[in-house]
Amino acid sequence: MNNTENKGEIQICAFLSQIDECVKKGFYYVAIMASLVIPDIGGAIDSDNGSANKTKYAGWFNKYVQPRYIGDLKLTGDECFYLRCSMLHQGKTKHDADKIKVAFTNFPQVIPPVTPLFRHNSLGLLIDPRTFCYNMIYGAYCWLEVVHDDDCFKKNIENFISFYSLSFTFM
Repeated sequence: MNNTENKGEIQICAFLSQIDECVKKGFYYVAIMASLVIPDIGGAIDSDNGSANKTKYAGWFNKYVQPRYIGDLKLTGDECFYLRCSMLHQGKTKHDADKIKVAFTNFPQVIPPVTPLFRHNSLGLLIDPRTFCYNMIYGAYCWLEVVHDDDCFKKNIENFISFYSLSFTFM
């Protein structure tokens, strides 16, 4: 980033930093669920109306995250969107829609410090939560490099969550 970070960049970076801390501490459920909303946030902020939808999510993911997946693993924006829907709304990694070719299985039981993996059934691959989260975080930083001075970003980031410190003096 250039030296003129704006308030929105600082807020997004704080969010990404908290996801990173969750990964480092092994809080994979929280880290994955928070990572799954990154394309929603990016897609919404990039849009004229500031709202998220499946098309914006998938487009954002395909542009900023999918290039990080090389070799046999080709996680798409649509597949990630359905993972997002099933994980965030139902707490599972398998989407119910019959039209979806991709199914994600539950996290296997593992004993720490081994990293749990989640499986992408249609491809027969196991996905490391750390890699998944860091790919999402990296994609978000790449996105910030592109949009941080964009008028749409500046307009829509105004609605991003802000935290305030309140202090009271009692007599």
